[in-house]
Amino acid sequence: MKKLLFFILFITACSKTKNTTEGFSNLDLPKYSKTALEKDFLLLINSLKEAHTGLYWYNTPIKFDSIVQLQQSKLKDSLNSLEFYNIIAPIIAYTKEDHCDISLPPDASTYLTEKGKFIPINVIVLNKKTFILNNPHAKTNIKGWQLLEINGLKTEAIYRKIFQTFASDGFIEISKYRFMDMYRLSLEYAKTISQPDYFNIKVKNPDTGQEKQLVLKACNYKKLAEIRKKLKQESILKIPQEPASISINNNTALLTVNSFSSDNFEEAGISFETFIKDAFLKIEKSGVKNLIIDMRENGGGTEGNEDFLFSFLTNKPYNKYKYVQASAFSYSFYQYTDYNLEDDYKELEADLKEEHYKAEDGRILRKPGIQAIEPLKKNAFHGNIFILTSGWTYSGGAEFSSLMREHTNAIFIGEETGGCFYGNTSGYIFELTLPNTKTLIDIPILKFVLDVNKNIPQGRGVLPDYEVEPTIKEFLEGKDIPMEFTKKLILKTS
Repeated sequence: MKKLLFFILFITACSKTKNTTEGFSNLDLPKYSKTALEKDFLLLINSLKEAHTGLYWYNTPIKFDSIVQLQQSKLKDSLNSLEFYNIIAPIIAYTKEDHCDISLPPDASTYLTEKGKFIPINVIVLNKKTFILNNPHAKTNIKGWQLLEINGLKTEAIYRKIFQTFASDGFIEISKYRFMDMYRLSLEYAKTISQPDYFNIKVKNPDTGQEKQLVLKACNYKKLAEIRKKLKQESILKIPQEPASISINNNTALLTVNSFSSDNFEEAGISFETFIKDAFLKIEKSGVKNLIIDMRENGGGTEGNEDFLFSFLTNKPYNKYKYVQASAFSYSFYQYTDYNLEDDYKELEADLKEEHYKAEDGRILRKPGIQAIEPLKKNAFHGNIFILTSGWTYSGGAEFSSLMREHTNAIFIGEETGGCFYGNTSGYIFELTLPNTKTLIDIPILKFVLDVNKNIPQGRGVLPDYEVEPTIKEFLEGKDIPMEFTKKLILKTS
């Protein structure tokens, strides 16, 4: 019933955006014939159906084709690439897989950088409210105020509209909100809604409840980047500087793992496995009873690294995947992808054939022994485990969280993970370039289905035991409220 309701709401939202592209028709961008657009459109749809193994994980072919037909009906002569982007983006959103991504074509991206008009604010969503993080002008003091409306459209409606243009895993929304934080609301508004010269906004003081209307002059991309840079200088925007860290204080160890990418660790001059081994040796020697694992910035990385970390946190044998499924052994659209060179696609085909077999039911499944489960470690930690997650906890970071939820008594604090509890479609990813508009699409081809059985709704991430977010005042003061909450929880339980 929930899936049917979501489908009806999505179709309704798409149909209401029938004339959305008209706001971009006068932009200084090349225009394309209906024939050229239809060729790009059909290549996209056929490629998704051929290669995206998880295309129908949360959809049915009938529902997906309904979205396709609705969006295809909007094609006409003399649309530019940004208008075309807004027609096909809802199809990508409806794949419900965050690894399936869409990017602006070069001409539209260049236009936004050189001539785009943006609302001059950065924001963050906390406790389902949108707050402004900067004063847009010297005499306009609204930093920390709640943003209620832009040009007569309520903030919630703006988010809903933009959410129809990019995917998240399943029915997870928190990852979309986190993606829209900072400068992204301004950027996505300019990509998908409009680029006016002025923005009429309605704001509210969270302390006094005072509301007021303001008119903000649009800024260019350079100014928007300067706002972001200033927020970084003020430490309002925090970007992790290291892939991981370990610290021990009293009876608690804090292990922060910002990435599972082996490349990120190598760039920092360390090995992932060596770092994890050393970290747990320190934890073992210290004799601490509590371990906090901060996964809030972990968007995944190299397959297997999540297993390696997990092997230090359990003493029970487990199975990671029910199965891993590929969509094919070869593909018909190499020439439009980053595998267009013969050496590249031949290597891909060889890898797929070496690692997979065709099952009796016709599925192409990973062979046993490929990416074998990491052996359990003798010095595994058996104390109390507390895991911090957020909407940015994704892909391998979410898989690690799923393993911890399924096989341990770890307590989760923060937000729902951005990656689905039951798995994702990722692995090898084609970067498809549509030949006429040059729009870029990422298409993942391996479906990873985790062997988990907890009673978590289909299409949702790992849900926290304690949902904790700061107030806007606490956020601007730089307080890490989820971490503070966790430390207080440890004191209560020790």
